[in-house]
Amino acid sequence: LSANDIGDATADEISGADALIVGAPTWHTGADEQRSGTSWDDWLYDALPNLDLEGKKVAVFGCGDQESYSDYYCDAAGELYDKFVEKGCKVYGFTSTEGYSHADSQAMRDGKFIGLMCDEDNQYDMSEGRAKAWVDQLKSEGFF
Repeated sequence: LSANDIGDATADEISGADALIVGAPTWHTGADEQRSGTSWDDWLYDALPNLDLEGKKVAVFGCGDQESYSDYYCDAAGELYDKFVEKGCKVYGFTSTEGYSHADSQAMRDGKFIGLMCDEDNQYDMSEGRAKAWVDQLKSEGFF
């Protein structure tokens, strides 16, 4: 595995990868798009539409503050999910919302999170265990 900032990744690197683990924080709470305040905001709307990613395996994670931004918890992760699904990607690693105290999130589908959600402000002591469990789940789902 290699980590890349999406702003530095080439189209060939993205298209050529067997699978992608993508993640973002949420800064622009309440926004309809470009919610992360990172390079993802431009990439999702400028670069992604030009790529053929049909059938690509994708896993999504998000970071947010569920106490201070309870109505927008990890919304940018939901935006990543939406845009990769629009391109025909298969998303792995949905997780339970149990143990979180948010009011709403654009990162939820059918009562589950669309991937791993971490709150380093309020539940920092749970992130490592959640991440390990998520990786194990991805393995069992055939992601790797």
